[in-house]
Amino acid sequence: MVFGISPAYDNILHCMVKSDFLMKTQNTILSAAFVLALSAGLNAVLGFVKSRLLARHFGVSEDLSVFYTADRIPNLIYSVLVIGALSTIFIPIFNGIYKKNKTGAWKAASSIINASVVFFMFIGGVMYIFAPQIMQILSVNKFTPVQVQLGASLMRIMLIGQFILIISSFLTSLLQSFKYFLIPAIAPIIYNLGMIVGIVFLSPKFGIYGPTWGVVLGAILHLAVQIPLLKRINLKYTFIMDLKDKGIREMCALMPPRILSVLIANVLYTLNNSLAILISTPSVIFLKFASQLQFFPVNLFGISIASAALPTLSLESEDLDDIKKNGEAKDPYEKFKKTFLTSFLQMMYLVIPAGVMMLVLRVPLVRLVYGVENFPWEATLETARTLGFFSLSIFAQSAVYLITRAFYSLKDTITPVKVSLVTIFINVLLSLFFIYGFKWGVWSVALSFSITSIVDMSVMFWLLSRKVGGFELGKLFVSFSKIALSGASMALSLYLFMKLLDLTVLDTSRTINLVILCGIATGAGFFSYLAFTKLFQVDEVAILYKLAKKFRIKGLAAEEKPSVIQEKLVE
Repeated sequence: MVFGISPAYDNILHCMVKSDFLMKTQNTILSAAFVLALSAGLNAVLGFVKSRLLARHFGVSEDLSVFYTADRIPNLIYSVLVIGALSTIFIPIFNGIYKKNKTGAWKAASSIINASVVFFMFIGGVMYIFAPQIMQILSVNKFTPVQVQLGASLMRIMLIGQFILIISSFLTSLLQSFKYFLIPAIAPIIYNLGMIVGIVFLSPKFGIYGPTWGVVLGAILHLAVQIPLLKRINLKYTFIMDLKDKGIREMCALMPPRILSVLIANVLYTLNNSLAILISTPSVIFLKFASQLQFFPVNLFGISIASAALPTLSLESEDLDDIKKNGEAKDPYEKFKKTFLTSFLQMMYLVIPAGVMMLVLRVPLVRLVYGVENFPWEATLETARTLGFFSLSIFAQSAVYLITRAFYSLKDTITPVKVSLVTIFINVLLSLFFIYGFKWGVWSVALSFSITSIVDMSVMFWLLSRKVGGFELGKLFVSFSKIALSGASMALSLYLFMKLLDLTVLDTSRTINLVILCGIATGAGFFSYLAFTKLFQVDEVAILYKLAKKFRIKGLAAEEKPSVIQEKLVE
């Protein structure tokens, strides 16, 4: 078996040739992933702009550290409801019911939405009341009483924004269930624009409250941009909350393990934030900025491909019972495994070189994104060092999103929780050992996170393989090794090229020269990676030929005809 592109990957960008493509569905995994990746890239750029503006207005200040700490709890509640329920469980359940009973599906969706809103109002109310005590705990008693009260006020405002964002995220999941990806993908971009407006126009007068109210404005815009598309799906929302509904009972049965899994992940981020405070208050900012940079390729390629694959994986899993019952195939998981492996290897083909660039260009990238007057050189070095250790696990972090969604499409929410419980325990122990045992800096938190991310990916992949009757690990290992070897070769050439430019050609103390260095090095890195993947006969390179053909890029489109294997990949 060749790990090629499954039928779901055909006609990558066909939906974008229509004049009204904003309102079109994305019916293939890669077309949906392309839309999500493009919007994620734009959103990430806005995120960097937002962080740079925050650094310019507040620098390495205590107010900014308090802001990021206060954001942890609203973010936690949002993640539990949206990531824990909507993005992975709601879509497969809604699709399954809608396929058999459209009226019942809308009733189930209404009940789920209303129950989630009530849940948020209860939990959010508790957090609102006890915000000062929560801030005291999060800061591990390192914040002053004034900082604790400031953090409590910021947290309460953010909770308002999260309430609006949760309602909007339900609309996102409904639209994605019908394979409308573009407008929902634009919504986070609008959200970031709202925050930027708050920073630019409100911060001069209201200080750190400016970006906080920007969160609320961004949430309102996130909701507003999706409303016009609801007519396309014939939304039938009702004010009911039937707790006996089959859909809500099925979701409630699947949610606890998933919520626990998300809770564990967010507790880990919160603990890392608190561990950074133990090192120093500014370390919170270094960790946040480095995490944001390394999350760019994870979001751009990892989450985009995983999110785009979920509807197809869930639909293929729905057909498993019929396939098994009718004995239509020797391996009932054949289509499911091919879709998963295609998504996995395409993801690795994209995230590994991205991780390499983050590792090699870490210092120039930090200087370009956060290099303002209020962000000193020492802060740049500490953030870059932290980014370097984060970048070691970018491929693993991305893979975990896809593997987890594969489990959820099979309606197994328990296995990921079991693995997460073990890995978070390892992560905390390693972090504490590095901080208290070796007295290492905030970069050690990133190191422990990378180690446990790789362990998490490896264990989860092995368990998924067992669940679906086994992957062809030999061929998978060969394909992955070729990509990894190409990435390692690219790292060496990129490093040598960057050093040559830095030492002999460009004076990188000037911003314009730094931009030129990063641009030339990135371009050289891309073409070297392309050359190595072609040299090592990496099958996944065929996707570049197809993209080049779609966009009529002369350099790639004029390449020699792909090999027989590559021809099969794009059939």
